[in-house]
Amino acid sequence: MAHTAVILALACGLATVTSPVQAEQIRLIIRGDDLGMTQGSLDAVERAINQGVMTAAAMIVPAPWFEAAAELARRNPGWCIGVHLCLVGEWRGFRWRPVLPWDKVRSLVDEDGYLYPSPRELFATRPKLEDIDAELRAQINLAKKRGVNLHYLDYHYVDLTQYPGLEELFKKIARDYDLPLSGHLGEKRTASIYEAPIEEKLPRALKMIQELQPGLWLWVSHVGIHSPEQRALIHTEPGHIFVHGGVGRHRAEELNVLTSLEIKSAILQKGVVLTNYRDLWRQKR
Repeated sequence: MAHTAVILALACGLATVTSPVQAEQIRLIIRGDDLGMTQGSLDAVERAINQGVMTAAAMIVPAPWFEAAAELARRNPGWCIGVHLCLVGEWRGFRWRPVLPWDKVRSLVDEDGYLYPSPRELFATRPKLEDIDAELRAQINLAKKRGVNLHYLDYHYVDLTQYPGLEELFKKIARDYDLPLSGHLGEKRTASIYEAPIEEKLPRALKMIQELQPGLWLWVSHVGIHSPEQRALIHTEPGHIFVHGGVGRHRAEELNVLTSLEIKSAILQKGVVLTNYRDLWRQKR
């Protein structure tokens, strides 16, 4: 039955399967991050969901293409959409400001009012938890104001254990908005292909699918397209720079993986049940 359900879903161009949970099932959430970060992210996420196997995507509200991302989400009410809660803007020459007036959250920004380019720099300034709380709620509220039907929250480029009180704060915000916090519902993380060499992304993804065991899994993806905008992205942190191929090519190849016949076939053959946070949250309540 699991095989049949997934076959029907993929044949119809759907990315999500809703079925009663069985103990022996392999359930997989394929989450797309950074929607709205660039113009290219819009086309990439749309293709990854409508033509591929991505089952959820979260938008960065302070990013330049947020308004277009919100419009895209409104046009696709069946999508599982989240807010990619953002405290840093990590790209060289591509800076973001907070949603709130920067002088209202002064501990989160540099002297020019921009978000810091790395968690390391942000947390070195000892930001106030009340500023973090206010800014993150403002991001969620703006998405809701724009008519986006939210199904989950996640977080951009930070580790919640990096700063005292941060994890508790994120969990409280999720509770207050009655939304699941991605990564905190018992999901096990799959191996990542984000930093894999371009030519190895598909083989590694296929190997990852083959090695999945029963349980709930989370595959975090970052998709993009070939474009001058995407190719211009360079990390501020030297250790995160893509030396071979650049961010644009790496993200475009992740899109190729998620829309490939090979990955769809592997999911079918393994009997993986694709799911998302909207359906998972309904089952848990």
